[in-house]
Amino acid sequence: MRCQRCGRAISPLRQLTDSEFCSENCRRRGPRASASLVRDAEFEVDPFWQAAHEQANKPHGKASNVLVAGLVTGLLGAMVVARILFPDSSPEAGGASPLARAVPLVNPGGGEKGKNLPGQDGIAGWLEKHMPGEKPVIAKWDSQKSDVDWTGTATGWLKRDGMVQPGKLRLWKPTLNSKDYEMEFEAAIQKRGVSWVYRAQDSRSYYATKILLGRGEAGGSTILRYGFVNNREFARVELPLPTALQTKKNYRIAMMAVGDHFTTLIDGRVVDEWTDGQLKQGGVGFFADEGESAGIQWANFRERKGVLSGLFASALILPPNFAYLDMAYPDLPY
Repeated sequence: MRCQRCGRAISPLRQLTDSEFCSENCRRRGPRASASLVRDAEFEVDPFWQAAHEQANKPHGKASNVLVAGLVTGLLGAMVVARILFPDSSPEAGGASPLARAVPLVNPGGGEKGKNLPGQDGIAGWLEKHMPGEKPVIAKWDSQKSDVDWTGTATGWLKRDGMVQPGKLRLWKPTLNSKDYEMEFEAAIQKRGVSWVYRAQDSRSYYATKILLGRGEAGGSTILRYGFVNNREFARVELPLPTALQTKKNYRIAMMAVGDHFTTLIDGRVVDEWTDGQLKQGGVGFFADEGESAGIQWANFRERKGVLSGLFASALILPPNFAYLDMAYPDLPY
């Protein structure tokens, strides 16, 4: 029992004659202790009550995590089921191209001058389109447009016979902050070769590839690739192409940059693959060295962002500018 004046425990001997006050002095002064004081005093000395209180206020972090995981899993499952029940076969959704499934190009379905710019094929493409978060960069241009957003000098650039002929290096501005992407363009080599750059941070740091005529064994075509970091060249390699190319014939050339892996295709056929990890981010562009001349009719660009980047950008977990997890999991399907 507690004293109604001071809140102290009443001794067992005192309780035989007075169960309200611990002393005569407290009885003379009368009851003044509040209910909260008595409760707090009991809390300090009663280990059973204290243990029960701590258990009741214990944080439930694990239950919250399970709930969030369940909500996200349910959301993803609902979207997959919706995709199966309501398939999207429109051209914007990617179509059903066997080439796109084997080697996912920017423009796998064909189309005149690259005017079809589909998304990724299958469920991954549908999820990318509908999941929250930052959307991938998609850009295209053709030789009939004059409003292409380039950065760099226009020296040596010409428009002739319905095609654009590059000169000094120019970078395609909308692509400059991209990491993983695909680019496809249609080009005809007028003289010697056609050249382009990727993962270009500026005019001093980039990867470059050239398709060259008449430089291999028996006058065959070759592919030349190299990199620059702060104007220092590295990893220069020239290899013969598995197919012969002709002057002034249009070819559809595609390149893919995913992580540290780079792939080049001509008319849907893989002609070169290589890896390097020095440049992680940067855009694409075109140039022509001295003695080179090539006409470009159109170009398409699509940034690649895996399903996890949209999933983890959901407001249930993280804000939309969360770093993309597909960079840490390059084997995830696109």
